[in-house]
Amino acid sequence: MLNKSNLLGLCCFILGVGLTSGYFLFLHSMPIQAQQSQPFPYKSIVIKQANDESLNSTDEHVNPADGNSQAESIAPYTHKIATLTNELELKTKQLKRVEQALKLAQLDQLDFAKQLEEKFIAEDENSQWSYEVETALTDFLITSDLSNTAQLTSLECKQTLCKFSLVADKTNQQGHVQWRELNDKLALMPWWQQFKLTSSNSTDEQIDFIVSTKE
Repeated sequence: MLNKSNLLGLCCFILGVGLTSGYFLFLHSMPIQAQQSQPFPYKSIVIKQANDESLNSTDEHVNPADGNSQAESIAPYTHKIATLTNELELKTKQLKRVEQALKLAQLDQLDFAKQLEEKFIAEDENSQWSYEVETALTDFLITSDLSNTAQLTSLECKQTLCKFSLVADKTNQQGHVQWRELNDKLALMPWWQQFKLTSSNSTDEQIDFIVSTKE
């Protein structure tokens, strides 16, 4: 039988053999673990580089797309501006033509009024006709509610032409507006239809007429 000292020695021997075997097994297994663990950092680096490249690639492709999108959004406004510019040029040309036509019309009106004035001076007076036209004008001012804003100050009729003036009331502030109203209402009067040609010249305070029964 084994005594206690021999048993203790045997246990120490077995423990020493076990520790030694474990140590060598640990050293033998370390290169394998190192080989297995090395690819992981490499893979993570590759993935990171791939992500960086994909981001760079995305940036390179996004910028042209943004530029095209901006150009497409601006295009309708550019076309609209060009259209409005052309329309403005056309309207400007039309306005110039209208202004020229208006100047010519004013010159023609002055010549026309001058011609009527010369004819009026050359004709003989017709007192009966003067009375009839004066009566018609006075009644017209009353019935048209214009007697408080305009007064007949002078009237003379010849053989084919009449010449008369109206003066605005001092309290009237309408100016040329009242003369336009007076002209519009006169044109509706039956007795006014005998005049084929009319010419008038007005200020805020007064309007002068010369009218003719002949064209």
